[in-house]
Amino acid sequence: MRLSVACNFDNALIDGLRPYPVYEVFGKLTTDYFGGGRPSFYLPEVNRARLTAFVRRTHAAGIGFNYLLNASAMGNLEFTREGQRKMDALLEWLDEIRVDSVTVANVFFLRLIKQRYPRLRVRVSSHRFTDTPRKVRFWAENGADCIVVSEVNIHREFRVLEAMKQAAGSADLQLIVNNWCRTDCAIAGNHAVGLSAASQRNSAGFPLDYCSIVCNRIRLKEPVNYLRANWIRPEDLYMYEELGYDNFKIVERNTPTSILLNRVHAYSNRRYDGNLMDLVQNYAYPEEAFGEKAKDAYSVRRLFKYFARPGMVNGVKFAKVVEMGKTASMLFPRRGPNPVYIDNRALDGYFERFRERGCQDRDCASCGYCTQWATRVVHIDPEWRRRMEAIYDDLLNEIDNGSFWEPYVRTAGDLAGRMVRRWLDTPDAAHGAPEVDPAE
Repeated sequence: MRLSVACNFDNALIDGLRPYPVYEVFGKLTTDYFGGGRPSFYLPEVNRARLTAFVRRTHAAGIGFNYLLNASAMGNLEFTREGQRKMDALLEWLDEIRVDSVTVANVFFLRLIKQRYPRLRVRVSSHRFTDTPRKVRFWAENGADCIVVSEVNIHREFRVLEAMKQAAGSADLQLIVNNWCRTDCAIAGNHAVGLSAASQRNSAGFPLDYCSIVCNRIRLKEPVNYLRANWIRPEDLYMYEELGYDNFKIVERNTPTSILLNRVHAYSNRRYDGNLMDLVQNYAYPEEAFGEKAKDAYSVRRLFKYFARPGMVNGVKFAKVVEMGKTASMLFPRRGPNPVYIDNRALDGYFERFRERGCQDRDCASCGYCTQWATRVVHIDPEWRRRMEAIYDDLLNEIDNGSFWEPYVRTAGDLAGRMVRRWLDTPDAAHGAPEVDPAE
């Protein structure tokens, strides 16, 4: 077993990884010219000095460092003189500080790095959705040293995975074990492009993670999607090892150290007795898991840094995003138990069906296998679920109908109108203005 682990740039992480079969950590600058696969507001604050020092620390522990240059779209800036200067400057610096490998989501980046910086090993990102032997062979023939298998649609297609492994030749194949994106997500490509823009230094757009909002609403409406996701339980790793896979990737980079180490421990020991969400969910981390540095990820300062753009969106309407972030524990740490609970050990036997038959030739609506399991093992706090469904529906309605960007004058007028209607509906309205409740 070889493990690649998300880097949150906490020194304690490297110390904690020493007992485990971890060969590398992966991460990047919070922002750079080209961007990456996660939005900047989601990532730890990392500048060049901190990254340089961290690479030295990982090497001292016998662990490699993989830099993510995995933006899915850059507006064709990579084909300009300025883009080329920026690219060479970044890669020269990465080579100088002895980064071991670079992950890309662009065939041009793959080819130019192999030619200009041959010391660097190059990996193809999961955001290229490699899910067939033919795609594997394409990347291998273009020089990829490693290819991350698609994170959304292929983990339970064992015959395809076996054929992909055979097609890889000398190239390594890596599986993400704890991604929880919806299986066969139709908007995964759109999501990857949006995330790329949200980590580019000169991006002029607003970092609204719309695809995530849509998918989280679907997941809550149809809880079977918690199970359909392409995660692999620690107990089921052996099925993939039998196919020849031994390179496994553990995400996410915003995860507190104690939780990352818990995930590494679970997969290293091939067993976890607890909530599956502890392993796969990429937010809703408990407040007690955060150290002083990690708390900054949920600070008001960061909220204002990335989202206080009243000229781009209606700031009053953005309060609905903050409400969602608090209730779902996305922009804020979680207090209390996780409202979603899936007993990991209750899923023993769930994967056996997929070893015999995959899902790509079946319609989920006519199959019902995962739905039957979800009915038994997925437990959601009903009060929290009702509240979140209302929040998601209200927020998506504001975004879809355009009022999220309406002029402030209109918002003020609507608010005044609601206050007047409320007053008129008050039984004592005829006797004058209603008394104001001090609590309001």
